[in-house]
Parts: sequence; structure tokens; C-alpha cells
Amino acid sequence: MAPVSCWADDEVRERTRRTRRRLLLAAARLFGEDGYHGASVADILAAAGLTKGALYFHFRSKYALAEALVTEVQRSWLSIEIQIADRGLDPLWRLLVETDAYVARWMYDAVVRGASQALGDPELLAMRGHWFERWETATADLLVDASAAGLLAAEVDPRRAARAVVAIATGNYTLADGPEDFWARMTESWEGLLPVLTCPAWRAGWADSPWHTRPAPDPEAYRLAREP
Repeated sequence: MAPVSCWADDEVRERTRRTRRRLLLAAARLFGEDGYHGASVADILAAAGLTKGALYFHFRSKYALAEALVTEVQRSWLSIEIQIADRGLDPLWRLLVETDAYVARWMYDAVVRGASQALGDPELLAMRGHWFERWETATADLLVDASAAGLLAAEVDPRRAARAVVAIATGNYTLADGPEDFWARMTESWEGLLPVLTCPAWRAGWADSPWHTRPAPDPEAYRLAREP
């Protein structure tokens, strides 16, 4: 007699996924509120409503939880980049749209906020370095493509410009007085940077575009996207 096709295994896998997501979301929210050092394992378990056994089934330590959060963020970045690449935009417009997507998640995605707050802890210095290196590389790749397409001003070094973009975004996040201020600061920063970085033809098209009046992100959409 043939066995039933893996129904129990499928149920276990789904339950395991839900438990893992609950742990990650609880850790992210507490890291976002209290920082990596300030959030204890006991606090995370209480927030998730789970036991130590559930935690150690998935993660061997609080550090491993933080590592998993950073990996989740990096995977979400890659997913965003793939979706935007399929829209047929030129490299500069891709950079603008990708940055908006990153900023929106930095503002309202609990996992991104928790991971970025955790990376401020000295214990996670190596992870922080990889995070920013990956961001700078992705930004530089787009600006190199923009330069090759003649979209940048002749004197602009795309790799130096990429470092400036990442530094400005990080500074805006640090200085912003809440999510709405972060969005406004990034808009103002682009309005200051792009006239210097870009060629006249691209700049004219951007100046006449509806980008300047684009709507701010919807917080509820990002909250619901992370519900376990």
C-alpha cells in the first residue's frame, strides 16, 4: 500500500517556518527598540511567546538570530533589485526607485529596522562591514552603468559617488526625526545630488517627472507584509 504523500511532513515544515518567523520578528522589534545589547534572549522569547527549546531548535544564540535577520534583509534587497530590473528603467532611475524601496523598508519594515539597529553594536562589526560593502557595490554598479550610458556628468567618478550616496542615506537615517523626516531628507538629498551628478539631458527629464511629488510609503502595508 502506497504511503500518504508527506502530509505530516508538510504540516511540520509550515509550523517550523511560522515559529522561525515569530522568533525573527520578535528579535527584530526588540533590537529596533532596545538595540542588540539591550534585548535579552528572555525578552525575545517572551515577546514571541515561545520557549528556549523553540529558539535553540532554530538558532544557537542571539548572535545567530541577528545574523539571520541580516540575511533576511539581504535576500529582500535582492528580490527588490530583481523586480525593479524587470521594469526597463535606465540605471539612474533604477537607483532612485531602488533607494526609495530601501528607505521605505528602513522606515517601516520591522525586520530591516531591527537588523540595522543591531548592526550598531560592536559585537556585530563584521556583519556591519559586509552590509555596507554590499550596498556600496550595488550602488556603484548602477552608477558605472549610468556613466557608460552617458547619463553622468563627465567629471563624476561613479564609485566615489556611490560611497557618497550610501553615506548620505545612512546619515539621513541617523539624523531623521522619525520615518516621515527620513523620507523628506532623502528627497532633499537627491534634489541636491542629482543636478551635480547627471548630464543635462537626463537632469531635464528628471526635473519634469512626477518623482518630486511621489507619495510616501504606506506604513500598514509594510507591517502586514511581516506578519508571521
